[in-house]
Amino acid sequence: MANSQPDNWRPQRQADQLHQSEVHLWSVSFDTPSEKLGYFRSTLSADEKERADRFLKIEDRELYTITRGALRSLLGAYLAIEPREVEFAYNTLGKPSLAGMGAQAALNFSVSHSGAQALLGFARGRRIGVDLERVSADADVLELAERYFSSDEFETLRSLTAEMQHEAFYCGWTRKEAYLKARGEGIFFGLERVEVSLVPGERAIIKKVSDDPNVSENWILEHLLPAPNYIGAVAAEGHDLTFRFFRWEPD
Repeated sequence: MANSQPDNWRPQRQADQLHQSEVHLWSVSFDTPSEKLGYFRSTLSADEKERADRFLKIEDRELYTITRGALRSLLGAYLAIEPREVEFAYNTLGKPSLAGMGAQAALNFSVSHSGAQALLGFARGRRIGVDLERVSADADVLELAERYFSSDEFETLRSLTAEMQHEAFYCGWTRKEAYLKARGEGIFFGLERVEVSLVPGERAIIKKVSDDPNVSENWILEHLLPAPNYIGAVAAEGHDLTFRFFRWEPD
């Protein structure tokens, strides 16, 4: 099992070489110097700038710009091109991928953000999905689980102590989301159709998916703790993968 405690995310400015057997995870804090915002915005495409400008709140505009700027900077480093040269394509649900063929098409990525943090994942030649959630002590996790989890998962959650239920809920939610994002389908597929381990301390696994009887043989799931009070997950296609954890520190 990968050790993804917050202290094990290595501060780094540039991306290392990404090997076929690796998955790179990057934690991005939105506590970014204001002078970098102008640079990040300069790397965005016209449609990205237009989307940023549609946010009514300044902080939402800045969060989008930082997240997209970080994504472009890291993709540019992996592809050895300028960040502004990265081109995206989108599926019918809005999931982005790299446009073009060759090396670009072989590099897959996933992005999630919550609160003041973002999580970015990268892999070559395999599907990948990440999800990140800030833990909310006010969330009615039993009510949410009854609506979105399978009956077995709900019963497991209900059997835990109140103290464990919140952590278990976010473990389950992020693992489901990460897998569905990797498939390119998102929650439209149905969160209850994906069953995962969720008891804190248990190994993260996908137990069952309604349309894939071999899911546990074809996918790896990892529990992530990129920052205090945040829980995340990554789902990656394949076996025997090495997970590397970085905390992005832009120049």
